[in-house]
Formats: sequence, structure tokens, C-alpha cells
Amino acid sequence: MNSTQSNVENEYRERYVVFLDLLGFKALVENAEVNAEARERLTESLDRLRETLCDNPAIDMKVTYCSDCIIVTAERSQHGLWQLLTSVNILTCNLLQNDVLVRGGVTLGGAFHNHQFVYGTAVSRSTIIEKDHAKGPLVLLSTEVYEEAKFYGQSFLDWLEEDGPGRYFVHYLRSYAEYHDTPPFPGKQVLDDDANRIVYFISRRLMESSGSVLEKAQWFQAYWNRTVAKPGGFAAIENGIIPERPEGRGSIVVRRLVYSGDA
Repeated sequence: MNSTQSNVENEYRERYVVFLDLLGFKALVENAEVNAEARERLTESLDRLRETLCDNPAIDMKVTYCSDCIIVTAERSQHGLWQLLTSVNILTCNLLQNDVLVRGGVTLGGAFHNHQFVYGTAVSRSTIIEKDHAKGPLVLLSTEVYEEAKFYGQSFLDWLEEDGPGRYFVHYLRSYAEYHDTPPFPGKQVLDDDANRIVYFISRRLMESSGSVLEKAQWFQAYWNRTVAKPGGFAAIENGIIPERPEGRGSIVVRRLVYSGDA
């Protein structure tokens, strides 16, 4: 057995895998060729991608970008799943501030992932979940991933929301849903303008879109109104009303790894 074959066998093992599709990103790239506003939005979206996800050697987490798709894998461990779920949440929220929706699938199984290649049965199944089962702008968990999240405890289940019987997805609006239930504290992220920006983007989609784009906006509207909009909370997304667009570009949560070992 040569060294290359040995390295492949050592790298191919059970991992958590998430496949993400940036919805409408291809159209954004095409529009950017002829439209200055679209170019600015594309640049902002790419900046948000670069600032959000990064490799994490501590849990063997790796990230691969390919056009409008992203594959993230991590070791099969409690910490690995936690970081994968929170990474999906952060990325989705960051892109929402630029009117980009995300759809995906999370699986568990055999996978190989380095800076040159990514493949495996879990990778293939994650693409199938995204394409054939997720439907709306949500990142859907496979049954085995949900069962492991349930085994790890309530703190993991708090990151999940149900989209019909047996359909659990990453609850990426959780910070907005819990915002007004949490008293102010030093360092708490202010989400008022961010929430208003999301309401504006989705309201505009509801008024101006048709077909599958409209269906995704309607799914998001129902998700927001069910989990976020409540008395004393953020406003509901209503049909036939486009609120004023907030100024600015919206906040961004940046992830950085800090090495504290010996130099």
C-alpha cells in the first residue's frame, strides 16, 4: 500500500456533512455583468461568505466552495455537530442581510474531504436532501442526524425547528425569535434594523415574484410569522405591504480561529 492510498483511507471516515445551495446566486452573478447594483450586492455576498465560514482543525471541519454551492464537513462528535449547526445558522443570517436565501441538507456517513477533493456517500445524500426534499429555504436534517442531535440533549434541539412531521431543519431565525425574551446585556447584538431589513426583502419578493421564487418567499413568510412575529416582538411579514428599506448593509457575524499555543 503506497502513502497516497493510506492517506485516503485515513481521511475517509464518518463525518457530518452539509451541502448548501445559495438560492438565486446564479442569477445574481448574471445580473452583475450588466447591473452596477447587482455587482455591489454580489461583492457584498462574497465578502459575507469569506468572513463567515472557515476550517477548524480542532474538529476537522473543512469548507469547500464551488460556484453557488458550499460543502462543509466535520468529525462525528458532539462538538462537531454543534459547530456545524451554528455555522449554518451564522451563514444563513449573514446572507439574509443581503437578500440571499439558503437551502441545504445535513447528513452523516462516509466522506473524504481535503483541500483538493470532497466525496463520499454522505456527500451524495446531502445533495439529494437539498435537491429533492428541502424544497423551501431551509437546511434539512437527515433522520440519523436528528436522532444524534436528540441524543446530545435539549441545547441541540433548541437549534432545530419542525417543518411538518419528521422534517427538522436548522432554526436560523432563533436569534430573532428569542431577541425580545432576553434582557439587554453588554455585548448583546442589536437586531432591530436587521429584522426590518429581512421583512423588507421578503415583502418585496412577495409583491414582485412568481413561481418557485414566490413559493420560497411564502414559506419564509410563514416561518417568520410563526416563530418571530409576536406581541412585543418584531413585525409580521404582511401581504401587499413593502415597508421602507432600512439604511446600511446590515450586521455581519465574523468567525475567527485564535491559536493560543506556543509559537
